[in-house]
Amino acid sequence: MEQTNLVMEVEQPPLYVNIHIESKDLAMIVQFLLKYNIYFKVDPFYTNSTQVETSYNPAPISLKKPIANHYLSKYHNIEKVDSILDNHLSIAKNPEMQQVANSLGLSLSIFKRVFKETYGISFYEYYLNKKMNYAAELLQKGLRGGLVSEMIGYSQPIKFTKMFKKHFGITPKQYQLQYKNTSKII
Repeated sequence: MEQTNLVMEVEQPPLYVNIHIESKDLAMIVQFLLKYNIYFKVDPFYTNSTQVETSYNPAPISLKKPIANHYLSKYHNIEKVDSILDNHLSIAKNPEMQQVANSLGLSLSIFKRVFKETYGISFYEYYLNKKMNYAAELLQKGLRGGLVSEMIGYSQPIKFTKMFKKHFGITPKQYQLQYKNTSKII
């Protein structure tokens, strides 16, 4: 009779940190966290900017995966939002929330509620973050700001520049220069 040893690994709850992040830095940090599959939660109502706290969180929340609340589990189609938004980005067309809700088989009111509870931000905030991060990726590849503006659906480059600056705190050109300088160092 052959004997086997079973080793059971006990999963410890993940460590999490509460920090205050300026909105201009949020998109860049979220992009990094998503790239490396790090679970996180964005809390827009964080009030004490000097507090930094570490503790254990038994239920990590990810913007990539829906929250596992029992009443939201029946809305598992919400995960398809990313692919729908990616399709809209690829054709430089802003999505209509009603159309997205319909494609998921949800009413608009339920879609809004479930989306906000799942991702922690509104649909349009999420789409804008996705759009600006995509623009940043295109700028990193060396594309001109005017072309990037057109590729993500802005009819006027100045509107794109204003939104990009509002989102990242710098203009698209400054972003490109900063990216080039940091990539040379690495």
